[in-house]
Amino acid sequence: MGLLPLAVVGTVPATAAGGVQVAVLGQSPAIGTSGSTLQVTGTVSNSGRQVLRAVSVRLRLSDTRLGSRAELAAVMAGQVASRDGQVVAEVTLPDLGPGTGAPFDLVKALDQVPALDGFGVYVLGVEVVGARGKGAQAPARVALVRSLLPWSPPTVGLSPTGFSWLWPLVGAPVRLANGVFADDSLAAGLAPGGRLDRLLQAGTRLDGGAAVTWAIDPDLVETVQDMADGYRVVADGGRSTVPGGGSGLARSWLEALQTATAGAQVLALPYADPDVVAIVRHGAPAEVARARTVGADTLTRLLPAATLVPDVAWPVAGYADRDTLGALARSGATGVVLDGRALPTTIDLSYTPSGRARLSSAAGPVAGLLADPGLATELAAAPTEGSGVLAGERLVAETAMIAAELPSTGTARTLIAMPPRRWSPSQSYLDQLVTVAGAAWAAPVTLPELAADTPPEVDRERLRYPRAERRGELPESWLRALDTYRSNVSLFAGILTDKTRLVPRLQSSHLRLQSSYWRGRDGARVNRNARERDYLTDLRGRVRVQPGDFTFGSKSGKIPVTLINELRQPVDVVLRLEPQTPRLRLERVEVPPLGPNQKVQVEVPASAVAGGLVVVEASLRTPGGALYAQPVALRVRVTEIGTVALVITIGAAVVLFLAAGVRVLRRVRRRDPDATDDPDDPDPESAEEPVDVTA
Repeated sequence: MGLLPLAVVGTVPATAAGGVQVAVLGQSPAIGTSGSTLQVTGTVSNSGRQVLRAVSVRLRLSDTRLGSRAELAAVMAGQVASRDGQVVAEVTLPDLGPGTGAPFDLVKALDQVPALDGFGVYVLGVEVVGARGKGAQAPARVALVRSLLPWSPPTVGLSPTGFSWLWPLVGAPVRLANGVFADDSLAAGLAPGGRLDRLLQAGTRLDGGAAVTWAIDPDLVETVQDMADGYRVVADGGRSTVPGGGSGLARSWLEALQTATAGAQVLALPYADPDVVAIVRHGAPAEVARARTVGADTLTRLLPAATLVPDVAWPVAGYADRDTLGALARSGATGVVLDGRALPTTIDLSYTPSGRARLSSAAGPVAGLLADPGLATELAAAPTEGSGVLAGERLVAETAMIAAELPSTGTARTLIAMPPRRWSPSQSYLDQLVTVAGAAWAAPVTLPELAADTPPEVDRERLRYPRAERRGELPESWLRALDTYRSNVSLFAGILTDKTRLVPRLQSSHLRLQSSYWRGRDGARVNRNARERDYLTDLRGRVRVQPGDFTFGSKSGKIPVTLINELRQPVDVVLRLEPQTPRLRLERVEVPPLGPNQKVQVEVPASAVAGGLVVVEASLRTPGGALYAQPVALRVRVTEIGTVALVITIGAAVVLFLAAGVRVLRRVRRRDPDATDDPDDPDPESAEEPVDVTA
């Protein structure tokens, strides 16, 4: 069986005795040239139950070059066996017992291969032959892995084809609104051999000979800068934080990025890489424009030596509907990078057309910058770990095959190579891929240069937006929840006297919650939203009215209302009191700005109309009049004493005074002047029950 596309290990169908696996671990050079020596290394493993005897590994090379990209795909899918060619090198291996393996190393001077007679792509085959069991069986093929070899002699008349590479540096939105990191995964990506480190190093090497446009998420760079200054990471299930361990890694990576992008083309993605199509569909195109502006400003500040490409947009996965095109155009984009399948040709062509097309939008014409679908597919299928030699070699061969279609047309054609947003190819894949920077058939053409080109006369169908992309968007319910979050941020910002301290972090948090990273991560995004919402709720709750019970004992006076500001900066609020019954009338008062960590009593003038309990709803509002928080209930008991009640009380007091005087006079008259005072003899008058007087 032939090798499946981009597989690292190829096998023939396993027999009853088991299978044999071949892993190609190295192929150099990736591009064959005159005077070079081809070396293919790897291992052969026996996963069967029988001994594999008389084992040899052969290197085959096709007799002729491939004729088209379609034939290349068919060969690599194992659908064509006629390209196996001749054996050009062979090594023998020891017998392989069950569960054992052995390395191989195949070497061949390419000038000694007569089949290599012109520019093009040839098929390589790594074939394993052997005999199973103890019988005298003749050795036969037990495994075959196919690879490709672009042959590039000093051919007269070969005009290179233009290639423009998008190189994304996009991460996960790990920063929280409070400045703490949700996890320390970014440190692993920045470490030597980590995903972002691999991409940065490979992009730098590729940019040495190819046209690379760095597509960078500004949130990633800003987050790395924060890490470099020291940071803390959520721990213990969110109940505490610990120091992050990646500050040194962040400093090194940021310095390397600034060096790599100095003078280079940099496409500033919208801040935090929002799901622009979903946001526009939700009816919030202003959010897309805001994210683009914030993103460009952030990279201008953090990568000052880079050459920003401000007027090109790259929607997620290279797909956008017509409404999104209009929103991007209104936000300043004059060109949009799309997957070529979004704007297919009306007829099948015998060659790969240039990646430039005309697009129209409600806001005017837009330059269509179309990524080659075949290259996009191969890049997306790159292995994330292990050996990616074969996959990387196929990508290099694809570029040679494109040039071989029209070897004399030169840079009249330019193709875009578009990896996925959060690409994570293995190191061996990248090592193989970057060799295209020195390919004689590939001319570097920048993205702005392609945008400035005249589109070829190729008829294309209407703009497509696949159903799969529509289903993958951030859901409408999520975006509605973010609307609430954004509104609450605006309310909080409305009372702050210094909007440069907390507000930018909260606004950035909102942009990060709109990130395309959250596509398909339902549980993670709900948890993140809950964490950010709780933080904002806590901040807003630090400015409040203190509830309380009050007694109002006069016809007019003042009620003390306590306002609390537990923030570290002054706030400006409006206090509004609304009695729920007409027994009490309250006047409006002006509240001075509340200082940091301050508790202030505001005396509110009041007048009583009638006695009883009055519930007063006390609310804080922004200076613009918007309700800041739900009202707090103040309970006021009105105990005003009227004129009639006052007369009755005075009369009762006079009666009691006269009665007490009469009793004293009677006691004096009964007393015997000769009697001796006996302290143990109780006074009959003094033994009376107390008088219960109720006013």
